[in-house]
Amino acid sequence: MKQIGPAPAAGGAPVAVARRGSPTVWIVLLVVLVAGWLLLRPHENKAERLATDVTKAIQQNNMQPVEKEFNALRRPELENRAKVGRLSDQVVALGALKSIKEDTPKDAPAGYHHFVAQFDKATWVEDITLDSDGKISAFHIHPSDDANK
Repeated sequence: MKQIGPAPAAGGAPVAVARRGSPTVWIVLLVVLVAGWLLLRPHENKAERLATDVTKAIQQNNMQPVEKEFNALRRPELENRAKVGRLSDQVVALGALKSIKEDTPKDAPAGYHHFVAQFDKATWVEDITLDSDGKISAFHIHPSDDANK
C-alpha cells in the first residue's frame, strides 16, 4: 500500500504539518505585520510631546500638569492667571489642536525647538528653549508668518 502524506512518528501518530491556508499561518503573519507597523510608524518625538502637553495645558487654562516641565525661574509666570487666561482665550479660539510637528533648523542653537501647531481654524508656530537640565526656559506661541501674508 502506498502512503500519501507525512510518515507516522515513532509512536504511530501522524506528524502535524502547517498548511499554507491554515489559520495559524495567517494569524502569525498578521501579528508580525501589526508589530512591524507599530514599530515603524511615525511617532511624536520627546520635544513634540512636550509642546503638545504645554499647548493642551494652555487650551485648558491649567498649567499645573506641565508646571514641572518649566525651570524654576519661569514657574512664577505660570501662576499669573490673567496672562495665562488671555493666552488660553487666543488658543481656544483656534479650535481643536490637530497636530504639532517639529521643524527645528539643523543649525539651531542647542536646546532650541521650533514647531508648527495645526489647529482647526489656523496654523501657529511655537518656540521652546530648554535649559541644560532639559526644563523649559522660554516658550512662545504665535501666528505663523504665513498667516500674516
